[in-house]
Amino acid sequence: MVVGPTFSDDDPEQTGESAIYDRDVTGGTAVAVTNGRIDYDFPEANGPGIKVVPGPVDVGGNDLAGCIMASSGSTCDGPRQSGKRFKQKITGLGPTDLVFDTNPDGTIGEITDANGNTLDGDIGYRVFHKLTNETGAPLAGFKLSLGTGVGGDFTASGSGDGLSFSQDFENGPEKLNAYAQFPAGLFGEPSDRNGDLGGFFDRVERSGFKTVFGADMIETAGFFGSYGDTFGPWFTGEAVPTGLFWDDGNDDVEDPLIAWILDDGRVEQRRDVENGVVSNLAEDAFALFANLEEFKTTEADLFADLFSGAIEDLANVNMNFAIDLTGFAGESFTLRVTPTPVPLPATAPLLLVGIGAIAMIRRRKRTKAI
Repeated sequence: MVVGPTFSDDDPEQTGESAIYDRDVTGGTAVAVTNGRIDYDFPEANGPGIKVVPGPVDVGGNDLAGCIMASSGSTCDGPRQSGKRFKQKITGLGPTDLVFDTNPDGTIGEITDANGNTLDGDIGYRVFHKLTNETGAPLAGFKLSLGTGVGGDFTASGSGDGLSFSQDFENGPEKLNAYAQFPAGLFGEPSDRNGDLGGFFDRVERSGFKTVFGADMIETAGFFGSYGDTFGPWFTGEAVPTGLFWDDGNDDVEDPLIAWILDDGRVEQRRDVENGVVSNLAEDAFALFANLEEFKTTEADLFADLFSGAIEDLANVNMNFAIDLTGFAGESFTLRVTPTPVPLPATAPLLLVGIGAIAMIRRRKRTKAI
């Protein structure tokens, strides 16, 4: 990894990044390959963008040995929206390997928390992970693997090596061992995470990736909720639609999304703002405008208070899981992230052959005519 800069208190708000390579780059990056990086937004977080925090600590009923999180001022048990998730950008279709050092001789001491609960960290290290598709292409999903080494020297974890995804960790409404969800501001029931408005695209159900959980591998297997039906495969960041947001003046929460611009240029308004209060329009009363100019003319007062921007969270997935190191004797382990490309349709090769044949016929006719 080439670690990004560490900013000082006098520096302005900005984003740093730590690039992840497929080999040791102490001698340079000329022949190294990168398929991902860790971003961090200062002053919420600082370089290198990721850290390990020891426990034990209780988070959501999970007795954790600690956590892997963003290098922010928050803690494993910090409140929501406090900057716990480290931000991994997937920039290529190859694997990205995150390596963590361990102390095989170390022990986790038993403690009693403020509520009188005895904690010994037996569930493992929770990972506060945000994945963003920045490959430039839609993705079908991704795969997480445990092992050792990086790049061509990666060796997958196997049974009995003491390294595994925790089967005792539970997260999400169904208490899953691994839970991958899109942000609550876009999908989900009304809660404090979306200003009690519900998700912009679905006010009832959360949406995310279904996961197939294994001791050494977690793999996505399609979507749950409405993301896939609404948008298709997982957006790459540069392809997400544009939204129109209302600045509520509260830096601690996301600005509410009021309307969005469809692929054909039409604008769909799903929310309104009156006297500084955002409310949902009835689902059978969404306002549809032919273009942005018509929306601006029709809703002039509202439009004046809105700003446009990419709906970035459509490319972001919050991944929740834990890693169990009980019995692991190695001095380091690797968490590998591998994107899953969208498969070509079965008819694609036939279609290409057909197009090629047509082109050949045309060339032959043209040649014959000459």
